[in-house]
Amino acid sequence: MSRKKGISSFVATILLIAFAVSVGGIISSWLLGFTRFSTGNVEREAKTQIVCSYGGIDLRNLKYSSGYLSGSFSNTGTVPLGNLSLFILLDNASQIRYNLCLSGNSVVNCSDNHNLTILPADIKSFNFSSSNNYDKIRITTNCTNIYDEASRSDVSTS
Repeated sequence: MSRKKGISSFVATILLIAFAVSVGGIISSWLLGFTRFSTGNVEREAKTQIVCSYGGIDLRNLKYSSGYLSGSFSNTGTVPLGNLSLFILLDNASQIRYNLCLSGNSVVNCSDNHNLTILPADIKSFNFSSSNNYDKIRITTNCTNIYDEASRSDVSTS
């Protein structure tokens, strides 16, 4: 009669404890990294929201003439605003987006990057081609809650 021998219950217990401790270490290491990452994101977002609460932007003097939409915008807040984009929302639910940047003293459309930062109380003018089937004009900034929008009735025509 042959007896099969396995590992002793003491060795099995030690192996089980070692496995549980190593899995716990891996999970706690991941959880610590995840917590640091999440806390950092929340902190950055909170700082941005606090700074942005002092921002403001205003579209004004809007005019449509001969296929061009012109006007100006000003920073009405107390902090600089960047990454400005001008959206022309059309009647057919499509939109035209202009990423705003400066070329000399003129506000122009940049293909992919925004280098326009507008300081408090600063005013900039724009003049972009547009079809006459626009419905709204919107300007957005790097602060998601800081934007301004004008409807067709706010635009003078000549």
